[in-house]
Amino acid sequence: MTERLYFPYQQLEEYQRGMWRIVRGEARQRFAVAAAELMRDAAAFKAAMCEAIDTWPISCSHNLTAENTNRIAWLGHAGCCIRVGSCEENTRIGWHMLSPEHQAIANRVAAEVLEEWSGRQRPDAAQPDFFNA
Repeated sequence: MTERLYFPYQQLEEYQRGMWRIVRGEARQRFAVAAAELMRDAAAFKAAMCEAIDTWPISCSHNLTAENTNRIAWLGHAGCCIRVGSCEENTRIGWHMLSPEHQAIANRVAAEVLEEWSGRQRPDAAQPDFFNA
């Protein structure tokens, strides 16, 4: 288990990039559709979430060390914000545009990215232990 880390919201890349802004009107629907399209493309969606773990280190530390939250959802929101500019609320709308099959695939891909991020936090875990073999 990783120790929970906290940062002031002003330091979070997600805040700086507008993941929590409110978008209304026609733009709301455009972002929701763009987020849904991204989440339907497993390879592009995974690349967007990988970009989040590569370029948003403070937000990732703040959100992904909170093991009692929906870290899979946060990664999806981050990927949609980075790739298509969709805020969190519009991404949730896009999520409900997906079929159950596409939701399952998107969750699986996000879980893979979470596992990758988690592995980076435990560099010793990947190292062979020759003394206890």
